[in-house]
Amino acid sequence: MPTIRAILFDFDGTLTRPEALDFTHLRAVTGCPPGQPILEYLATVTDPTVRSQALQRLDEAELAAARRSAPNAGAVDLLALCRRRALALGILTRNTAAAVHAALATFPPGTAELFSVLVSRDHDLPPKPAPAGVTHACQILRVPPQELLVVGDYLFDIDAGHHAGAWTAYLTNGHPLPVFTSTPDFVIQHLAELPTLPVFPATPVP
Repeated sequence: MPTIRAILFDFDGTLTRPEALDFTHLRAVTGCPPGQPILEYLATVTDPTVRSQALQRLDEAELAAARRSAPNAGAVDLLALCRRRALALGILTRNTAAAVHAALATFPPGTAELFSVLVSRDHDLPPKPAPAGVTHACQILRVPPQELLVVGDYLFDIDAGHHAGAWTAYLTNGHPLPVFTSTPDFVIQHLAELPTLPVFPATPVP
């Protein structure tokens, strides 16, 4: 089995603790019906003023949640190990870049500089589960999808990685497994298990 040269992390609930974002609250402030993905719902709102106001409320609520967030268990140690193994790192999120940077401020100093690419909804790209963000990150990181591992705690992360041709690892955070729409290559309970995967390099990558 080949080893990877780069990791693309989901952010909320993966690198940060999963309880930071309250999706019930986010749906309430945007008017999104229960069970529907928020961004996809907002794309169907035809009144541009209503859609713009809902997106602004979403941005504000996510930014407030980011400021209350904290690193997920094992995240800081894992990122330090990735640096020692010379892995290229990126973030792929349906959130805004501003919210990601606000949450990264709760990590040790210098953490943001570990990431060579941040693909957020500020980009003019279809969001996860579309594979466009993964493909874009591969171009920036200069690795083929076959040498990239996508790590996330939601189905959309696995779908995006799978359809881009990357390796995928689903993080359960100790919760039961969902019904997958794309089967992940690996399942881990906690981030500390990631270095035990057979694709994770045992020595610094060249």
